[in-house]
Amino acid sequence: MIFPSRHERLFFGIIFSVACTTPRSSLPPAPTPVPTPPTGQVAVPIVPTAGAWSFKYQPGIAGYQVARSATITRLDTAGNAELSTNTSHESVTLDSTDLGLNFVGVVDGFTTTTQGLIGPVQPTQLPVQVSGSLTTGGLTISSQTPGEKCNPVHSVLFADLYNLLVPFPQPLSPGFSWTDSVEVRGCPAGVPTLSHTNRAFTVAGEVTYDGHPAVMVQRVDTTRAQGEGGLQQHRVSIDAHGTGTAVYYLDVASGRIMHLTTNQTLLLGVTASGRQYQLKQDSKQEFGIVR
Repeated sequence: MIFPSRHERLFFGIIFSVACTTPRSSLPPAPTPVPTPPTGQVAVPIVPTAGAWSFKYQPGIAGYQVARSATITRLDTAGNAELSTNTSHESVTLDSTDLGLNFVGVVDGFTTTTQGLIGPVQPTQLPVQVSGSLTTGGLTISSQTPGEKCNPVHSVLFADLYNLLVPFPQPLSPGFSWTDSVEVRGCPAGVPTLSHTNRAFTVAGEVTYDGHPAVMVQRVDTTRAQGEGGLQQHRVSIDAHGTGTAVYYLDVASGRIMHLTTNQTLLLGVTASGRQYQLKQDSKQEFGIVR
């Protein structure tokens, strides 16, 4: 793939960050998801049960190794594609309150591998930390590291916390479904974005994951992204919409998410210095608890 100017190379580097942060706009309620594993997910045996489970996050620290990949395809060219992958180590510390839980989320390891024109990654000083609370009304992120400007790692951490800290209803029983919505502000590569995502959850039942009993919960998302800002003296605007799926494996005994897989497809319209580009991004994230 050949771009005629340097700023086109620069804007391409923000696309991977945009997808990791699940981006904006008002949408109708999401449909109830059909409980089928996402493509590539290894099936696990469902244990027949008519029971119900109460999943509650427990105070303490949970560490996760997160692996991400994104393939970005130019729709206005002959299918040219770019690949970006990254891994991070994150921890979430939870403390009980009268209203729910307070949390501190930290990224203390973040490595990105890019291909072709995605270009260099904006350097970020680690660790990156944010805090907030989780109640029955949802997740609130209240602060970030003092003096730290918003950066792509902050945006990724915000989105990860909305994935990992979900106000699960009580109790959970096979076939039970519910919906919620989240709105996330981010600034991948310094371009402010606002995300509105409608999420629909369904409890699939009890399974065995990695030799441990777990409750499988599946999710279907509908999202839209919008953002506008400067990128090295070039004006950039982003408008994206797409769908996604997620599969949670909940450890009821420990009050921890054992594993989480998310998949998302976004169609993106990007305008950089008056030039328009149409892209599709397919991304995947794997969250594995560190035992």
